Amino acid sequence: MERRKTTDFWATLLFYLNILAWILLITILLVFHRAQPEFETFFDRFYQLKLRTDWDIQYLYYLIYMVIFGIFISLSGLLLGVFRGRRESDHKKALIITGIISLIMLGVSMIVL
Repeated sequence: MERRKTTDFWATLLFYLNILAWILLITILLVFHRAQPEFETFFDRFYQLKLRTDWDIQYLYYLIYMVIFGIFISLSGLLLGVFRGRRESDHKKALIITGIISLIMLGVSMIVL
């Protein structure tokens, strides 16, 4: 049963944090893909193309900054969800997924550096 009479600012903020978390998650995955070494295929060998065989450090630094921002969004949204998001309609799953993937990406980027 929904007892809220008006839209709650904190519930709306939690919803928009989820949207921001998904956008950031997609961006993190794209930057990770761009930073990793290129894989050699048949066509690369056939045409004797030069490939980058090491990680792109510039993109790794971008990745670290975005991951730290993702962890911050995830933790702030989870804290907000604990105190204000008690309804089933309050979306919290994206923040958990973003936090887990952000921690994994931070670990990978720290190992590579």
